[in-house]
Amino acid sequence: MTAATFLLATLSMLGAAIYLVKKTRGFISATSMLLGFLLLLYGPAYLVYMLYYNQNSLIYRELMKTPHFVEATASLNLAIAITYLGCIFGIELIDRLAPRKAKKLVQTLEHWNADPIRSTSSVDRWLIAANAVLIAFMAWTSIREDHVAVILGFLETANSQSAKDQYRLLHAGSASYAYRVALTSIAPFLLTWSALEGLIKRNWLLLASACGVFALTLLGRMETLSKVPIALLAVQLGLAALLSFRNRNGFRLGAAAVAAVVILFYPLVVISIPEASRATSVIDFFFWRTFIISNEVLLEYFSAIPYYISHTWGLNIRVLAALLNEEFTPAYEQVSLLWRGQAGSTSNAMFIADAWTDFSFLGVAVTSVLAAGLCRMIDVIFVAEGKSPMTIGLLGCSFAGIVQLMLSSIQSAMLSGGLASIPLTVLVLSELTNNLRLRRELSPGKETLSPKK
Repeated sequence: MTAATFLLATLSMLGAAIYLVKKTRGFISATSMLLGFLLLLYGPAYLVYMLYYNQNSLIYRELMKTPHFVEATASLNLAIAITYLGCIFGIELIDRLAPRKAKKLVQTLEHWNADPIRSTSSVDRWLIAANAVLIAFMAWTSIREDHVAVILGFLETANSQSAKDQYRLLHAGSASYAYRVALTSIAPFLLTWSALEGLIKRNWLLLASACGVFALTLLGRMETLSKVPIALLAVQLGLAALLSFRNRNGFRLGAAAVAAVVILFYPLVVISIPEASRATSVIDFFFWRTFIISNEVLLEYFSAIPYYISHTWGLNIRVLAALLNEEFTPAYEQVSLLWRGQAGSTSNAMFIADAWTDFSFLGVAVTSVLAAGLCRMIDVIFVAEGKSPMTIGLLGCSFAGIVQLMLSSIQSAMLSGGLASIPLTVLVLSELTNNLRLRRELSPGKETLSPKK
């Protein structure tokens, strides 16, 4: 039975890889990033962990001793297969609902390299206003929470992993949810859009506001005292720079991405983890943290639920728990307490883990379709409109949202990750711009000439 489920998971990965190549043909889009990350983190890496590398894991050896380990492994394999099939179904569903937009998307991506960046007219004032509001809010939060002192305190902490972990646990991260959403999704998007619009139009005020957003975003990312937020911001900006000129995956792009990862992560790992000062230690840590931990935590969820922790049937969703007037206890705290005995520790896993916690296989299937559908809607609604600062910024933000999907729930990826909040922001700004243009056209004092018959 277990061998059959491993075979099913492997076949689903192979099918998804073939589908990715045929569907996206190497072009960078939200769709290709979603399937690409799934295959990178939960494809062969998942099989390597489950069938080979697991013997080096203390947690895995503990999980193997549980009486339901075989059933949990089979359930996880089935969930992985459902995830890939659900994503393919979600992509195809959107294409069937919007065939003209899907065809236009293909044409846009094919002509991306040859087309110049098309600037959005009459949006400058709204971008400057949005940046000003964002700068005021982020600056006020940083001053109120004394982010500079937090960063300096971390750098001055004793040069040991335990001391830095303790300091990070006590001081890292803002307590404001609105600030965290702005920091992780809204700010990088407006920064990229504003910078490209300002460069094209030589609008120095817009560029100055973008610089202000960048400075406060970098400060906020540093205040998390973590490697990933800073590196993720650098990758987003690098992706935006790439998409300003070309849109195509290839060997050179892959080699450049590997080099960028080394350049970005080595100093960040050394600063945050003093014991990993040697190059081999950094490589081992990066491999372990990127490819092993993500799959290990996923196995922890499926080994815990429903054998030791019952399915919550929606109460693991904060909003739904509040509406039902029920206590909200996040699944990552329960899973961490069960296997690690640490209530303060967290065990974040990819989006299907929370879906499994809430609604079993049905949750895995629905969230997989929804995640892929969201990414495909970003492509067919926005990216299909052409190469512009807005679409480039949106793709960069989608990258961050998809990374959050790989590490957290779909609700978190939609809001703080930006997969839903950023498209809504675009629609609001577009609507404001259109209304302003209509008011100008209909304002008194302007003569309208009727055509001669």
